[in-house]
Amino acid sequence: MKNQGELLFSEWLEDMAVRYGDRPALTCGLTVSYNQLLDASRRCAARLIGTGVQKGDRVLLWAINGIDWMVEFFGITMAGGVATLMNYGLNAEDVTELTKAVGASWALIGGNKVSAVDPMGAAKAVIMGGVPMEHILRTDELLKASMDASQPLDMAVLQDRLAQTKPRDTQLIIFTTGTTSLPKAVQLSSASVLCDTYGALELIGDDIRDKGCDALPLFHSFGMIVACVMMENAAQCFLVADIKPQPLIDLVAAHQIRVIATVGAVYGMVTAMPDFAEKIVGKVDTCIVGGGFTTPTEMMRVENALGGGRLLIGYGQTECSPVISVNVSTDPLERRAVSVGRILPNIEVRIWREGIGFLSQGEIGEVLVKGPITMNGYLGLDEEAQPYDSEGWLHTGDLGMIAEDGLLQLAGRIKDIIIRSGENISPSEIEKVMMEEKCIREVKVMGAPHPIWGESVEACVVINGEELDEKALRESLRARLSAYKIPTHFFLYKALPLNANGKLDQRGLKADMLEKLRSAFISNALNEGLRMLSIQVKNRAYAIAPVCDLIQGLAEQLGFRGKKVYQIRISVEEMLTERIAHAYDTNGDITMDVILMPHWMRVRFTDSGKAYRLDDKDASVSAKIILANVDAYGTSLTGETLVGNNLDWQYAEGFDINEYLMYQKEEGKA
Repeated sequence: MKNQGELLFSEWLEDMAVRYGDRPALTCGLTVSYNQLLDASRRCAARLIGTGVQKGDRVLLWAINGIDWMVEFFGITMAGGVATLMNYGLNAEDVTELTKAVGASWALIGGNKVSAVDPMGAAKAVIMGGVPMEHILRTDELLKASMDASQPLDMAVLQDRLAQTKPRDTQLIIFTTGTTSLPKAVQLSSASVLCDTYGALELIGDDIRDKGCDALPLFHSFGMIVACVMMENAAQCFLVADIKPQPLIDLVAAHQIRVIATVGAVYGMVTAMPDFAEKIVGKVDTCIVGGGFTTPTEMMRVENALGGGRLLIGYGQTECSPVISVNVSTDPLERRAVSVGRILPNIEVRIWREGIGFLSQGEIGEVLVKGPITMNGYLGLDEEAQPYDSEGWLHTGDLGMIAEDGLLQLAGRIKDIIIRSGENISPSEIEKVMMEEKCIREVKVMGAPHPIWGESVEACVVINGEELDEKALRESLRARLSAYKIPTHFFLYKALPLNANGKLDQRGLKADMLEKLRSAFISNALNEGLRMLSIQVKNRAYAIAPVCDLIQGLAEQLGFRGKKVYQIRISVEEMLTERIAHAYDTNGDITMDVILMPHWMRVRFTDSGKAYRLDDKDASVSAKIILANVDAYGTSLTGETLVGNNLDWQYAEGFDINEYLMYQKEEGKA
């Protein structure tokens, strides 16, 4: 591994240009080689210097993923500026506040949420933040000028500016949400980012070859480090501007890409796409995961679906450039699913507990990090507000342990931060905005587990008045909060619970909120039909009895008794018998689903067999028996005629399906 300690981004690009030359480096609409990337970045830097960018100026880079983003990021740092990376999904108000907070004096603006609505909105936002109009540049125009190799390049001016910059100088700022109302501005250097690049490569370099797809936002430190890792290892890096399942699948298939990096939620959605098997299964070797999965089971499901591809979860913080540990492909899936991998070889990680100190292997405490990957501190915060202790250890605020096999496992977060689809969200920021609403008397915002986003934003509120106009509240919040920060649900309370000391009982409130949330999720699922079982009966096996036993057992759990249970069993048995009798002519294997509805249980036959009608002259005695024993609560009715492939039975009087689903915990019963 090469010396990582004292490198500027310019030196790194020069080194790669020497090693890889005209090999493709980046692709996003157009492709640039390593030589072209170096030349364009130099020309961008020279243009910025000529325009007036001074050493140390904070330059906003607010754009979606693209070649322009990468060229201009390196151009800003070569010009001695500090690249201040903005989330392209932020609203105008957030951008204005962040621009003020860092004292930005320049802005490079490309595609973003604000510009999509108002072409001048982005410029207005940064001007309100203090950036002069003449210091705003468009990323597409700057890229076009930077790619024009026919124009002369004054290397002397550029070399003079580079000579003023040291590898440990702050060269980029990335925002990460803390416990204050505004995100914290993390100051990183080229040395910290490149040390992190080389440390990660030592662990996973063998898995990053040929072509890789970076489907992570570049304004996130993890998205940027993935691009650096791919380029350093000579893997052509395909940047994804539209991070959605179908465009991602199409890109990977079109270019035969074998390495993907995106968030866990996107992998889950990719596996559900209709062309997943054709385009992805067996064709992707390595899947780098940002943000992790909701459960180890979900990770195992996705990896098994990939048909040979390995999922590598990384753990880190923006403050650590960001990777602290990463899975390696040689570790077994059952360990990778419950850990966040092996610690980078060029850093130290210890587990610590207040009042005790450093802990032994296998003990849970706060994760502490020391090494060349750590930040230069938070911009604008006093020394006592920085997360370093007197010995130079960075306190992550995360709980974890180092297992006997050396893998790092996390056990929760000390910080009260919500992480939704990789976005760090401060509850206090949302609470502050919500308390400005006339209808809100009290509010507590908390995170809750979510199957897609990782965590959802939820609000427990006490209102002024009897009813909450939720639609009006959402519209009002949308004007001042980014969409991903607006709570998914507003749970109403007469008063928020207090503990014996008169303070908010947050633990009790969260437990109650999660119970309310679970009930809400169940109600939503029931309204759409909650599938409990999916069964296939092979027509050559005639295995009817086990299926009927299963349906009978479930019916009893759902409150059906006596004669009704017998009717349910015999109806399902007759339907299966009837369909098997014609299996060789029409149906083939018989497939059926058991679906719970708000007020009834449905057995739905999803094979190609015919629907039954009570008044059909050709209907068999079996069909008439079937239909005579069905409540027909949800099956279609035409006058006195019963039609359908659905068998429906209304729950017994007094049976609460919501309560059953919430509290039924015995294995195999729900």
